[in-house]
Amino acid sequence: MDNNDSLDESQGSTRTVKQKKGVIWGNAETSALIKIWGEAEIKYALSSLKCNCEIFEIISTELNKMGFNRSAEECRTKMKSLRKLYKQAVTQNNTSGSGHSKFIWFDEMAQIFRTDTSIQPLRTTESESAGNT
Repeated sequence: MDNNDSLDESQGSTRTVKQKKGVIWGNAETSALIKIWGEAEIKYALSSLKCNCEIFEIISTELNKMGFNRSAEECRTKMKSLRKLYKQAVTQNNTSGSGHSKFIWFDEMAQIFRTDTSIQPLRTTESESAGNT
């Protein structure tokens, strides 16, 4: 990483920078992205259109209105990453003997993907449900 890949704290810059693995997102902008992503129109458009370029532009514009300067490509990349992390968390939570996932956006992402059949929901085992009757 060269000197241009760091934040200039001495000048009070709040701009995020691109590093080797991508752009760092703060919790507030990630939360805003997930909120936009969860809107019915956005979810429908993402699931029904073959080319989502325009949808990512809309998401970027909405983030910009909230004060977060993110490109459509950055939104697309972040959403792909969040979806992957969510799927991993679901798999971990459904695997016997593994601990519960600590993915901080799990509940928000579960709302977005609750009807997505490609991601298996959290299930209870018979032994767990038998103890609750």
